[in-house]
Amino acid sequence: MAITFPTTPAGTVAVALEKIYVPANVRDLDSGHVDALAGSIALQGQLVPVLITAAHGQLAEQGFQYELVAGFHRYAAVTRLQHSAIDAVVLDRDQHSDGVEVASARAIENVTRKQLNPYEEALALQAMLARGLTEDGAAQALGWPKARVSARVKLLELPDSAQKLIGDGVIPLSCVQTLREVSTVSPEILDELIAYIVGGGEWIISRLQSDIGWVIGRVLSERGSRAFAAFLTHLDGSEVAELKLGNKAAAQLAEIEELHRTVNRHSYGPPQVRFNELDVDQARAAGVLIESERAPVIVDRPLYRELAKQALARTVQELREQAQRFTQERKSKRQSGGVAAGDGGPAGRAAELRREHGRELRRLAAQAHGANLDLGWALRNGLSTVDPADMSVARFFVGAALGADYHGGYGTTGEKVKQLAMTGIRLVIEEFRTDTTKTKTDGTRGVLRIDYGEPHNPQDALVWMWKFLDGAKTAGELYGRALVVIAAERYASRLVVPSSQQQRPLVWPSHKDQAIKALTKLAGPHLPASLTALEKAISKANADYDKQLAAIDHERRGAADQHQQPGDANGHAGTSLGEAEASEHGGARTDAADEQPADEVREVKGLEV
Repeated sequence: MAITFPTTPAGTVAVALEKIYVPANVRDLDSGHVDALAGSIALQGQLVPVLITAAHGQLAEQGFQYELVAGFHRYAAVTRLQHSAIDAVVLDRDQHSDGVEVASARAIENVTRKQLNPYEEALALQAMLARGLTEDGAAQALGWPKARVSARVKLLELPDSAQKLIGDGVIPLSCVQTLREVSTVSPEILDELIAYIVGGGEWIISRLQSDIGWVIGRVLSERGSRAFAAFLTHLDGSEVAELKLGNKAAAQLAEIEELHRTVNRHSYGPPQVRFNELDVDQARAAGVLIESERAPVIVDRPLYRELAKQALARTVQELREQAQRFTQERKSKRQSGGVAAGDGGPAGRAAELRREHGRELRRLAAQAHGANLDLGWALRNGLSTVDPADMSVARFFVGAALGADYHGGYGTTGEKVKQLAMTGIRLVIEEFRTDTTKTKTDGTRGVLRIDYGEPHNPQDALVWMWKFLDGAKTAGELYGRALVVIAAERYASRLVVPSSQQQRPLVWPSHKDQAIKALTKLAGPHLPASLTALEKAISKANADYDKQLAAIDHERRGAADQHQQPGDANGHAGTSLGEAEASEHGGARTDAADEQPADEVREVKGLEV
């Protein structure tokens, strides 16, 4: 089935506006775009007709003759001009198609005439599929690869709150599969994750794919959630009491500890009760397992309790068998090695050697007390004062302050230098930015857009940073360059990148906050006036916003007190405007750098689209 849009007014008819039913559209109307269309139509007339189809069923009974298929912005523009009729092309609809052609035409217009975000694309696809179109048919009609259609359909399987965060760009599309897996196993945990992100926890998004288990644990812990999740790797002793496994389990744990000391006499720490692959498979078969690269996560407490009991019983049996073999081996050695008889056999000589070695170490321990005192005296008298121009001194303190290098992978090693490079160097050095501002059809520049490169690949910025530091020739220069790197990360404005990349500045803990005070004193005189003015403007904008919002909220609460709803005996005014506004915009992107300018300027210049 092919859907085409007319490019000329040929075959159009003038239809009264009140005869056309306007259904809900996938995307909200862009008021700026409607204004531009209204200006163009007022100047040149309507160049492109809307698409309508004959109304049937309840719509016809309500008095409508047609239903709007495509051209919602044009319809709104004509209405705003207070015209009584609009130019339209009547789309033929097969009575037995259940509106598939109409849904396809509406979706195609939404997708092709203005860039939609993934959430809006998913809603357009949903309308097409609801009318009976297959995924293959939708892909063919839209000119999309089948994989893109399938990806948008998967997005529809998530809760609305998660879909909107993905549409707003807060959560990347690459996380959809991970969120679907969590939603399938535990919708409650997914709700907790979304609530945490909306509440300001966007910093966890970067670890959603790589370490979903850690993310779940962190979110449930911080939110105090009653939802359950645990790594299915090993059982800690504290969990036996927490899970209330009973007296038998407590006795098994005590026996495990005793057997562990017998079998592993020189080991450190308590024994570990490990889950095995059969336990993991059992949780997977029950549909309560979230696969994670670090370790599988189980989300069902009753099943976890049963698996814990199995692991305890299995560990007791394994240690009993090890203890029995250990006892037999010791007995066999005493009988065959001549240790007890002292007959000079290999085992006897080895035992005597170990005893002599222990005696020698105990004798040397007496000398260690004095050696430590000598060390303290030597350090205080020889190292208390150093030459500040010594490069070895500078390299030690700069290296200790910046920490280990970043090598990617898991863990937190090198996270400090990664953040110094990504939220400092990358934002303040010109070579890491590219001007991607679009040019309008009239030749003027659109909204300023700067691309700062791949946000998850710090290698280029790290290479620049280390080359900059290694280029220091003197200790003073090395100290200074390190301060440049640290100050860049501390003071660079995060407004230039999406909110998901806006990390808080690094914390430099020290005795009495001496480090951060010194940094402020050193870097303060060198901060540009433009940055200072920007910070003041941001503070003023935030203060004005809070003040005006508080005034509106106060007015609203007062009105609510005067007009209590029937049955509201307590006089609750409901959610405050501030709370409602925060809820409405909690997941929205605040980054102006990523907003798309309207793509309909051809209408204003005489080519209505």
